[in-house]
Amino acid sequence: MRVISLINQKGGVAKTTSTLSLASALSKLQKKVLVIDIDPQGNATTGAGINKTELKATTFDLLLRSNQIEECVTNNGVYDIVGTTIELASAEYEMFNRFLRESLLRKKLQDKKNYDFILIDCPPSLSLLTINALVASDEVLIPVAPEPFALEGISQLINTIIKIREINENLEIKSVFITKFDQRKKTNIEIKEGLEKMFKDKLSKTIIRISSDIEKGQFINKDIYEYNPKCNAAIDYMNLAKELI
Repeated sequence: MRVISLINQKGGVAKTTSTLSLASALSKLQKKVLVIDIDPQGNATTGAGINKTELKATTFDLLLRSNQIEECVTNNGVYDIVGTTIELASAEYEMFNRFLRESLLRKKLQDKKNYDFILIDCPPSLSLLTINALVASDEVLIPVAPEPFALEGISQLINTIIKIREINENLEIKSVFITKFDQRKKTNIEIKEGLEKMFKDKLSKTIIRISSDIEKGQFINKDIYEYNPKCNAAIDYMNLAKELI
């Protein structure tokens, strides 16, 4: 079992889209996948086609109640997901006074070997929720959109990961991968070159090309493989999933 957090403290980098697209791609490659939505916005839950009002137990219950993974899981026909609602936004107040509050999620994920991959969709901020995700993870995937200040945001994130290693010494950056890439834009190429210099072999060979089909599919709650499996983004996420394996 591999537990992987997808994280970037900068919003708008296709973090949730990448989490769900990778979950679908890995499932198509015959891997058993669980997604944990630990972002109070709950976009991964909605994007997975889950009706939040029908959830019997959520990430909040997993972290702060006696519920185990099996009680919180919903299946969307492709992969399992622990969904969340806005209730999770209040979790940090309750977590603050908990013993070993940084390790609440790790404790619940111990010995869950029935999954090949657990993908955690993190909030775009450093919070107790994000720290729980990183402490529970073996690896980090960092999606980066080729936009202004992208490199600055990554530097801040690396400092966060270094600090988390004081609690979880095995945490490693698996790879940084570029999303929303448009070869026609000079700035995209320049930022790509900057990332190559910064991360060298940690920068994924797979680049996720910009695709309007992602947004069109999301609008009707369909993942990219259901909406248009032949589009550039679908091909790219499948290649990224193969890289992971």
